[in-house]
Amino acid sequence: MSSDVKSIYGLEDPPSAWGDYGDILRAGMTAHLGRLNGLLQLERTGPFVPPISFPGISDVVVTGNFRKSLENSGLTGLTFQPVIKRHIVFLEWEKWDRTADEPVEYPSTGEPEDYILGRPHSPELAQQIGDLWEVCLSEYAGFNEVQADWFRLQGPLYNFVSERAKVWLETTVSEWVRFTQVNTE
Repeated sequence: MSSDVKSIYGLEDPPSAWGDYGDILRAGMTAHLGRLNGLLQLERTGPFVPPISFPGISDVVVTGNFRKSLENSGLTGLTFQPVIKRHIVFLEWEKWDRTADEPVEYPSTGEPEDYILGRPHSPELAQQIGDLWEVCLSEYAGFNEVQADWFRLQGPLYNFVSERAKVWLETTVSEWVRFTQVNTE
C-alpha cells in the first residue's frame, strides 16, 4: 500500500442488540486473565465460535478455517499465534433470536461475564471447537508509513485495514465486522 492511499478503516465488532451481554456471548473475554507466555487466554461460550471475533480491547481471534481463508486471501500485515482456550463453556446462544430486544436468558448475577464465569469449563468442548488463533498485526509509527492491508499504529490499540481488506472482509464475514473510515490527514 502506498502512502497516497486514503481509504483506511478502523476494524471492530458490530454492535449487539443486547449490548455487553451480546458482546460477551459473541466474542468472550481475553482481558480478564491476561496473557500467558505471550499468548491470549480466552474465556468464551461454545460450541459455536464466529469466524472472527474481538474479545479484548484490540484482540482479534479467528477460527482455524477462517485463518486458512485469510492466509489464502493475499492480504498483508497479519500473522497468527495460537490462543489458549482457558475457560470454554457450553451455551448455544447463537440459536437465540438475535434480533430480539433481550437475550433469552441473563446470568443470575446480572453480570454479562457470568455467562462464562458462572459455568464450568469443558475440556471436551474446548477440543471440539478446534484451534483458535490470534491475528497479530504489523505496527507502524504513522499512516504515511503503512505498507500492509491489516495494521496497528504504535500507541493506540486500534486495528486498521485497507480498502482491499475491507472489501474482502465484507464479502466473507460481513455479519461479524464493522468498519469506520479514518481520516489519515
